[in-house]
Amino acid sequence: MVTLQNKALDKEIRFDREIGRFGRGTTGPTLIFFGGVHGNEPSGVFALHDLFNDLARIQPDMSGRVIGLAGNMTALAQGRRFIERDLNRLWHREQIHNIQKGKLNGGRTIPDVQEQVSIYDILHHILQTEKGPFYFVDLHTTSAESIPFVTLNDTLRNREFAMRLPVPIILGIEEFLSGPLMSYINELGHIALGFEAGSHDALQSITNHYACSWLVLEAAGLLKREDIPDFQRHYDTLHEQSNDGDHVFEIRFRYHRTEHEHFEMRPGFRNFQEIRSGEWLATNDKGKIYARENGRIFLPLYQKQGEDGYFIIREIHPVWLKVSAFLRRYHFDRLLKYLPGITIDPENPHRFRTRRSIARWHVVDFFHLLGYRRAGTTKQYHYFVRRAYDTEAP
Repeated sequence: MVTLQNKALDKEIRFDREIGRFGRGTTGPTLIFFGGVHGNEPSGVFALHDLFNDLARIQPDMSGRVIGLAGNMTALAQGRRFIERDLNRLWHREQIHNIQKGKLNGGRTIPDVQEQVSIYDILHHILQTEKGPFYFVDLHTTSAESIPFVTLNDTLRNREFAMRLPVPIILGIEEFLSGPLMSYINELGHIALGFEAGSHDALQSITNHYACSWLVLEAAGLLKREDIPDFQRHYDTLHEQSNDGDHVFEIRFRYHRTEHEHFEMRPGFRNFQEIRSGEWLATNDKGKIYARENGRIFLPLYQKQGEDGYFIIREIHPVWLKVSAFLRRYHFDRLLKYLPGITIDPENPHRFRTRRSIARWHVVDFFHLLGYRRAGTTKQYHYFVRRAYDTEAP
């Protein structure tokens, strides 16, 4: 049991790993929320606590079941992003294999890994005992001032679900981050997205998380719009905060902050703020860091913990989203092996490689159109793999 206090709200809550559960679960889908995967982001936990209290009070006729889970409870109790290792960077194949085989050894003494093992066990118990389809939403906040937005692995199934929310969508974050929880769940074949509500300490972030949770209940088919109190107010709460509510962006660049690097963002950057190539963004031990291209700043780092200094994103025109959906549904990727400079990787038959000296023309964008993500780059090659369960569930 963990206790959280919010002085601004003059409120204290106590919760276990399972924050709440509501619904019959005999018919309809199962929706799982996560809050507090980062311990300095308690907003989602407060919002889920309010959600389940209100569901218990209102008793709506729900088709399916909703479950709320707390993330890094040890870090939440201390108000830290993580204790030793970032819980939202641990969900990669090797780590999951070690959990399954009981081969964590010394890792079991790391508090964040202990949290991961607990979440893994509960997660797979839910998948084995509850009724599908399954939807997952991970509630987060940012260190910089921000409008609410959604991040997701770029599958068409994720896209279509996320577009039910009136906030900007960020595609392709899995290319730049290793081991996010939602990426692991995507690879299991379930729809999963992250919802960022605003800055860590803003009361509006709790309001945004609460509004998002009601909208997701409707989008996943658990509740009808007319059965949700103040549905339009929740919708407007999110919609009115951004001029980019129906826009889709892709990540173009990530500045990776090393563990011992003295990295410091210039003050005052806001999420989605436009920047120009060559603009001074941050400083490290070697001096000034400049933007490598035009775009918008995304997730600038204004906290001591974290590997992501900042990202640069750009908007995707709606026409290209439609072209991409068409090409993926009709499996145009079958033609890839016939194009110059593109071959099947001899070490992995499920991976394409492109010779960088030949396939230069927007090669990354081209693979993105077809539903592939970049899985690595060397001096000679780019490597690409198809996103799992892009158009169909397992």
